[in-house]
Amino acid sequence: MFKKILVPLDGSTEAETVLPYVRDIASRFDSEVDILAVGLGSRRRRVNQLLDSYVHHAVEHLQKHEITCRAVLLYSNPHEELLDYTEITAPGCEIKAKGQVLYGGPSENILAYSVEHNMNLIIMATHGLSGLRRWWLGSVFEKVASRATVPVLGIHSKKVREVDRDRKAAFKRILAPLDGSETGGAAMHDAEALALKTGAAMVLVHVLPAPHAVEARWLGPEFSGFVKAMHDAGQKYLDKVNARLSARGLDVKVRIVSGDPAARIIEVAREEKADLIAMSTHGRSGIARWMLGSVADKILHESRIPMWLVRPRQIIKEMLKESGQDDK
Repeated sequence: MFKKILVPLDGSTEAETVLPYVRDIASRFDSEVDILAVGLGSRRRRVNQLLDSYVHHAVEHLQKHEITCRAVLLYSNPHEELLDYTEITAPGCEIKAKGQVLYGGPSENILAYSVEHNMNLIIMATHGLSGLRRWWLGSVFEKVASRATVPVLGIHSKKVREVDRDRKAAFKRILAPLDGSETGGAAMHDAEALALKTGAAMVLVHVLPAPHAVEARWLGPEFSGFVKAMHDAGQKYLDKVNARLSARGLDVKVRIVSGDPAARIIEVAREEKADLIAMSTHGRSGIARWMLGSVADKILHESRIPMWLVRPRQIIKEMLKESGQDDK
């Protein structure tokens, strides 16, 4: 799994936050990495020539660490007459890549490329700033994560010193929120695979809805019994998952909490010192086509912990049906 990883970069220092994570995951899963950049307008613009050099630099950095990597440049000018392929060769390397000239916005191009080239994972920075120097990744991330049919790993942008680029960023403690449903557990397969490869501990958390004061007052003992039944059902489910993961040699901890799901997940992640939150996102098409699931969206905006977002298979089927594609 994760044999083909897509890494969109925009020429900013903030976007390079992902490189230590790319190195670690790619080396552990023997992945091939495509570094993708979407130019602004015509390929002949000076800013795009700088982007070309920047992408080469990123490719050389990963290749230096024995990561199989290639560069892909896409351009967004619909008036560009040159529709053939652009060869990009990293100096001193035999690897050649052909960047197809596509038209459209960055998010559309990233999504189209991921489908066309059967990528298994997208890793990109989030919360990039606006302006020419820091182009578009902050807003594009949410659009990509809301429509991608493959897992998306979002790394919050930050200043990266040159020394940081030469280290690997391994996950040591993975928090997996679960609600007892197949849909809510969509990210468990990936989280388990990561834990097995990295030796990371796992924290399974189940959030119960906080008792409403009015309901508790009117229902009395019946409501208390209902809450206890929910707690026991959640405990039974987590214990089952825990037993399966522990049998594979993983270090697992179980937590059951109550309250607002997003707020409590962030709180538990902080308490457990988690360095990754792996969870499902329920973003759908139509009116909500550019929205993440509400809980995932709140966590993304209120926490700076990397997030591994996986769309439930049923929602992927609905998306593929809507777009006229077969579910492969």
